[in-house]
Amino acid sequence: MIARKRAGIFLAVLLGSGCQVHPGGARVVNLRFSGYAGNPAETDLMAKLVTEFNRSHPGIHVGYEPVPSQYDSKLLAMLASHAAPDVFYLDAAQFEPLWRKHVLEPLDAFVARSRTTRRHDFVGSLVRAFSAKGHLYGIPKDFNTLALFYNKTLFDRAQQPYPDATWTLARLRRAAIALTRPQARPPQYGFALTDGDPDRYIPIAREFGAALFDARGDCTIASPAGIGALSWYAGLAGKDGCAVYPSEVGSSWTGDVFGRQQAAMVFEGGWLIPYLARAYPGVRYGTTELPAGPAGRSNFLFTVAYAMPKACRHKAAAWKLISYLTSSAAEAQVTFAVPSRKAASARYAEQHPRYRAILAGARYARPFAFGPEGGRVVDRLGEAVQKVFLGASSPRRALLAAAAGIAAIGGQ
Repeated sequence: MIARKRAGIFLAVLLGSGCQVHPGGARVVNLRFSGYAGNPAETDLMAKLVTEFNRSHPGIHVGYEPVPSQYDSKLLAMLASHAAPDVFYLDAAQFEPLWRKHVLEPLDAFVARSRTTRRHDFVGSLVRAFSAKGHLYGIPKDFNTLALFYNKTLFDRAQQPYPDATWTLARLRRAAIALTRPQARPPQYGFALTDGDPDRYIPIAREFGAALFDARGDCTIASPAGIGALSWYAGLAGKDGCAVYPSEVGSSWTGDVFGRQQAAMVFEGGWLIPYLARAYPGVRYGTTELPAGPAGRSNFLFTVAYAMPKACRHKAAAWKLISYLTSSAAEAQVTFAVPSRKAASARYAEQHPRYRAILAGARYARPFAFGPEGGRVVDRLGEAVQKVFLGASSPRRALLAAAAGIAAIGGQ
């Protein structure tokens, strides 16, 4: 009787700690793995990899829990209540806020002992995106940057040379003006703008020499360079008449305007490539790096890593899953973004030439991240861009207001 009671207590402890005892006494560690569920191809691959991992690791069982909406807020709530998955997607934009909350497990010790998952195996900018104070907190999963997409048919018709890596913003402006046919049916423009989102304006501002924050964390976007960049960007539509907002031609985003061949050029990420293949397969187009500005090149790095919470009770097992998900074999199956390993990304770009510009941009791109209050910072910057595009404010007034608003919420 006592032996049965002790056995029952032991079983309860194992179950409560995320373990199961299978017939024959084998102990199985149960892990939870979660990420957002937006791209069916990605969700299907994650489910496939988890099934393969469970089959090849009999002592571990992983339950895959994709989150269909509001992933970031749900993850934050789970971390705060010590109920987070053992392995989860960590977006670069969320890294610093979560790092400051001390809820992420550093992975340095695991990497140091690994023969297959090493820092130098991955694209350097991705590793830096999830590092702080010399420690690594996430193993990069995949990434995107922005590229200049151009319509070959419209360039040929206007007898304009195709863009390449030598182009500057000034060269883009001249081409956009030459490619604009506002009287055509439907009207054709040289460029399509995103009017309420700063993720195209900020790289341009940096190419003009502007900085969003200084070394003290104060917002400095309202500098002469920042103002000049927004004047140039908004001027493509207002002054030059060579750019169009998606809503002006009955669309919701620049990628669709490009697919409908009403804009000869757009700044978009690699996500536009599968969209065009599906929705507009007849469009002839190419990609190249974003044109350089007076101060050089800039770009945004959109990336996600696999991470584990500091409160994870099965860190060794969780690391095995992270290492498996970022293995060369797993990365070879990625089709919805550029793989994070150097060898895999180079091979992917060679096999899919339109992604070469996406990979090239990673050399100098900065993470799409804006500090602990990143979401509110993006909102303030987006409001500034939109006010200028709507003619409700000058670039100077809009950016001064944005800087003041960012300072009020704590800056960087």
